Formats: sequence, structure tokens, C-alpha cells
Amino acid sequence: MSGVLHPVGPESEETYWLRRAMVAGAALLLVILVVALFVNSTSTGSAVATPATPSPTSPATEPGATPSAVPSGVSPSPSASASASASASPSTSAASTSSAEASSKPAGKASSKPSDKASSTSADKASGESSKKATPAGPVTCSPAKLRATLTGDQRLKPEEKTTFTLSLINGSGASCRVSVSPKNFELTIYSGSDRIWSSDDCATAVRPITEKIAAEDAVTWSMAWNGRRSAADCKVRPEIPRPGTYVATAQLEGADPVQLRMILRG
Repeated sequence: MSGVLHPVGPESEETYWLRRAMVAGAALLLVILVVALFVNSTSTGSAVATPATPSPTSPATEPGATPSAVPSGVSPSPSASASASASASPSTSAASTSSAEASSKPAGKASSKPSDKASSTSADKASGESSKKATPAGPVTCSPAKLRATLTGDQRLKPEEKTTFTLSLINGSGASCRVSVSPKNFELTIYSGSDRIWSSDDCATAVRPITEKIAAEDAVTWSMAWNGRRSAADCKVRPEIPRPGTYVATAQLEGADPVQLRMILRG
């Protein structure tokens, strides 16, 4: 108990009492603030929660007086009309707000997109049709199965004698078409039995490329030469000389029926 009344420490007694007074004052101030907040919240809550509701008062009647009847033409009391207008006001304001929002939206913007798209589509379609009319399609390529080949030339030759063959392709499709001949799809060969004597595949320059449009039952014609010797790759000539005998020249367009010419080499 003496330590509380008479503080003991390295500092003076007045310093310890000053600190105690400051702590006590801070605690007292905190208590006052808590009480004030509690009182304020209590008073505010009661004011909001329990609004004063005035009780209707009826007019005092004097003893013996007869209450007068309300005339039939008198309008309802102001309180009834006010409550009716108050109950109707939210829907009315909502309707006015909706109409205001609808009027504020830009008109015609959404409806213009379908019409623009439709006009653009019709314009593209019209331009596509006009371009088709302006550029008609060319003739189709002749079907090889509808082409008839012919091969003519000398049938009696001497060994090492040069000769020229005449070839043609006749359009049997019944309509105009385009025929193409090249070293890739045409070959002329000469055989003696199973012995391969000469072939246009050994020299690509032996076939002249041709691309022509021919009408129905019309033909494209060209010629090819044989030097009377054996052929070798890269347009070379073999030294062996064909001997007398029977030889067969065959013209073959890829996809078409081959045509042949029989020749005899006399000794």
C-alpha cells in the first residue's frame, strides 16, 4: 500500500503522480465518449423506429345536438385522395421514365442495318451475274475417249529410208471442244515383232505441242518424221540399221484407242 501512495523509482515522486493523472484522465475521456455515442444512437433509433402517428380526432358534439348528415355531393376527404395519388404515383413515374428512355434512343439505326445488308447482297449478286455474262466460259477439254485417231504414211520402204507420217484426231463428242497434244500424252512407236526400233519418247522434240479448238466431227492434223534408224535416249541414234522385214507403227494418245500402220522394209 505504501508503494501506491508513495511511488518508488529512479525518478521523482511528482513524475509518477503526473503519469498516473494522465492515464486516469485518458480513461475518463474514453468513458465519456462511449456514453455519449450510446445516448446518441439510442435517441436516433427511437426517432426513426417510432414515428409519431397522430390519432384521428372527432369533433366534439354538444349535448343534445344532432349530428348533421354529410351531403351526397361532397368529395372525399383530402387524406383519401392524397393516399390514392401517392399509391398511383410510382407506376405513373415508372411509365414516364420508360417513355423518356424509349424516346431518348436513336431511332432508325437498328432498322437501317438489315436494309443496308440486303442492298449490299443484291448489289454483289448483280455484279457477280454481270461478270459471268461478260466472261463466257471457253470450250471444255475434249474427252480422249471421244477422239478417233488416224495414222497414214508410206507402207513400203527401203532400209534407212526416211518417211513422214500424217496423224489426226477427230472430235466425235458431238460438240466443240479443245484438244491438246504434247510429248506428255502422245507417243509414236515403231516395232518389229517385240523389237523396239524407234519411239518419240526418246526425243521430246519429235512431238510438236498442239492445242486447238475443234468442232464436232472436225479434226486436228499434224505430221511426224522417222529417219529409218533405231532411236536412243536424249535424241541419239543407235548404229544398228533395221533389217528388211515387217514393221508396225503405233500412235497412242493417252486415254484414247491406239491406231496402227503396217510397213514393209524391202531388201
